[in-house]
Amino acid sequence: MKNKKSKTLMILALVSIFLFACPGCALTVTGFRTILGSFGTVEGFDSFFTYLIYGFRQGGWLICLGGILILVPIILGIIALVKNTQETKIEPLEPTGASKDDPIPPAS
Repeated sequence: MKNKKSKTLMILALVSIFLFACPGCALTVTGFRTILGSFGTVEGFDSFFTYLIYGFRQGGWLICLGGILILVPIILGIIALVKNTQETKIEPLEPTGASKDDPIPPAS
């Protein structure tokens, strides 16, 4: 049962990478390109801040959305690692049958 759960979490992590991280990276790159593209016509110090604010209005939301989408697979990966590291309690076995009455052999 534990093996099935770990395979399911692994498949979920891989699917989330393709569904969330890849579009998130594309949005982040597009946002940075938009911000850097807004600096093309900077003529002075005052226009620098004007175009910086314009760039963040146009591409800043893309960077934020892309960052959130990139965080989804990371969080799923952390959850998968935490779930896999939990130890299950092992119950002590009691001897049964013929080995119940026999003494424990000496260590060699």
